[in-house]
Amino acid sequence: MKNVLCIVFSLLLSLSCLFSAGCAEQSSVTDTVTETDVITEPETTESEIVTEEESSAATETEERKYPVADFSVPLVAEGVKIHTLKCPETGYVSAQGCCFDGECWVVAFNKFDKNGEECTLLCKFDTDGKLLKTSGEPIYLEHANNITYLPEIGAYYVTSCQGTLTECWNGFSVVDKENLQIIEKGTLPQPFFAMSYCPERKAYASARWCGETLDFWDAERNHTATKDVDPPGTLSQGVFAAEDHVWFVRSTQNGYQQEFRIYDWDGELTATIPLHLKGDAESESVNIIDGVVYVTSNAGRRAFLYRVDFTAAE
Repeated sequence: MKNVLCIVFSLLLSLSCLFSAGCAEQSSVTDTVTETDVITEPETTESEIVTEEESSAATETEERKYPVADFSVPLVAEGVKIHTLKCPETGYVSAQGCCFDGECWVVAFNKFDKNGEECTLLCKFDTDGKLLKTSGEPIYLEHANNITYLPEIGAYYVTSCQGTLTECWNGFSVVDKENLQIIEKGTLPQPFFAMSYCPERKAYASARWCGETLDFWDAERNHTATKDVDPPGTLSQGVFAAEDHVWFVRSTQNGYQQEFRIYDWDGELTATIPLHLKGDAESESVNIIDGVVYVTSNAGRRAFLYRVDFTAAE
């Protein structure tokens, strides 16, 4: 019996020691957290609330930081509509050229005046599609088929393309970025339906008529080179001059489906990529921003703005 009591007493003593050691360890850990170390969750403002869908889209955009597109494989392009850029005035019947100036989108909306001449209302929108300002009275940009930004002088370079009363296949206008008014008009020795400026190269690229001839120009718009290429069957629309390639967006015509035609700066064809826009909307302009391609389409008083996703052709 005495032995049994000794064993029980020893067990109780051991348990007591273990319990004391555990409390001492917990007390030591607790003591290392001071009042200033207590972390609370920051309050989330309404503007910081991101839906699961928006978060997924943002992640997808970050993951799509390709060098625009992988031209080593056949591709197809799909437009995802992200904004509707709406002309605030009635009477305008078509959306034409559009460009991004690093801060805003500027879009040309056209109508015909009482004399039958095509005139333009330039509209500036923020990146959320909100209208910021317009050119006020219509200005005469002879169809305004393409718009490109000239960062050195803070102005837009507008390709005329054509005139309804006066032919203007080789005309351009320079429009001030702030007041959206014409500060220069001129013509060049070669015709073009669209012309774009590349700040990195300090050079312009353009194409004639149906796209069968490419032209290249220096920063002062002196003609430097011509390249004859296979004429596309699609309809000539806008152009974007990137540092590595010149992108033409071309809409559906005569059974040919709209597409991108992409050339290097020597005029060699790099890729032809079919472009799908819902309802086969008529593409008008192409812009590339931080490696992402955007297209606008003509919807009368509206320009639909699409982000373009590329996938391997099946």
